[in-house]
Amino acid sequence: MQEPSAPAADQLKTGAIGWVLLASLGVSYVIAGDYSAWNFGLQHGGWGGLAASVAFGATMYYALLATLAELATIIPEAGGGSAFAARAFGPWAGCLTGACVWLEYTAAAAVIAVFLQSYLQALVGFGGPPVIVGFFVLFVAIHAAGVGEALKLLLVMALVALVGLVLFAAAMAPHFAAAHLLELPPDGSPGSSRLLPMGLLGIWATLPFGTAFFLGVEGIAMAAEETRDAHRNVPRGMLAALLVLTLFAVLLVTLGPGAAGIHALATAEDPLVVGLNSVTPAGGGRAAVTVVNVCGLAGLMACLFSAIFGYSRLTYALARSGYLPRFLSRTNRRQVPVTAIVVPGIIACALALTGAAEAIFVLMVCSGTLSYLLMVPAHWTMRRRSPALARPYRTPGGVWTSGFAWLASAVMLAACFIANPAWSAITLLVLGAFLGGYALRRHLRLTSD
Repeated sequence: MQEPSAPAADQLKTGAIGWVLLASLGVSYVIAGDYSAWNFGLQHGGWGGLAASVAFGATMYYALLATLAELATIIPEAGGGSAFAARAFGPWAGCLTGACVWLEYTAAAAVIAVFLQSYLQALVGFGGPPVIVGFFVLFVAIHAAGVGEALKLLLVMALVALVGLVLFAAAMAPHFAAAHLLELPPDGSPGSSRLLPMGLLGIWATLPFGTAFFLGVEGIAMAAEETRDAHRNVPRGMLAALLVLTLFAVLLVTLGPGAAGIHALATAEDPLVVGLNSVTPAGGGRAAVTVVNVCGLAGLMACLFSAIFGYSRLTYALARSGYLPRFLSRTNRRQVPVTAIVVPGIIACALALTGAAEAIFVLMVCSGTLSYLLMVPAHWTMRRRSPALARPYRTPGGVWTSGFAWLASAVMLAACFIANPAWSAITLLVLGAFLGGYALRRHLRLTSD
């Protein structure tokens, strides 16, 4: 009897993921944003600005996911948006799109690690750089055991995190007062009021922080290559994840500042703990604070797991396509891309040690929205060039939906430069270096041939 051949050294395991795991992956990509980052928007646009940005973000991400679902079922590759752009516009577009998404997920891992140590410090009084390094070492090692094991554990942690959000909402609801949402006085800018203390420009500056509830969910598309029946499970997983995320976004934005007040939450790295502490008597009821804190740690751990999955699969795919050094696409006997997990993890850990959580988050949003501007046009191009191509899933609304996703992304990118022009500019510099490295490797390969 002929023995089955061993898997290729740059091949991922297929059929390992169903729609429930995809949905949990999407939620866990994002759930760190429920426990922190969104509240930074309160200081840029007040409650009205943040609420408007959340509504804008939910609409934008529905259109984006509907677009990517069609592309992912046509091109089920770990490269996700990079593969879409490369198929439609060639290798340079694939490289730049991949670089944007890679930077987004690497920055996500960094900022999540900062929030993790903040929640741990609030719980046990111990945090700082040693905790950040320790989390990276632990999670990279566990993740290297394989995607199936990592995602099953991730599902449990995501569910625990959702329980924490429900407990937070239940504890804050009795203390809600509409006056808390209007604490900031108008600053005198055009259109300013108690609802919009920084005026219409405040809404624009707040947009990046409204994406905290959704940013990263598009990473589901990168799991299509390892998904069972991708044409059915990818759209189902995306929709389920987005519905869950939207529900909790409404609850948190309303009940968090509505009970604790804007001043208490605007700059906190652990806003749920700070919010509960502000409404809980010192002599009793502290169990809720502890439980939500623990659930927050579980959610942040799930999100870090997901970020590692995202950047590792993308690093692997980019290396397989020649955009990064080839050694990063090697997998072990269990078909796990260990090198693609470890190398970006070192970079993310170094970024996290800067401690600049809000700035890193803006970098993350900036690189993410740049990737949308590059990958969404692939939807238009492929429909025009290949109308007869089999499409087991078609985007509702077609190019009108993807067109809205592109315009909304352009608005979001401009908002990043308003919120933090320095770190938005750093994003462009990193992407330029990424392209320069690809150009050099391409030149050396061509001259050697």
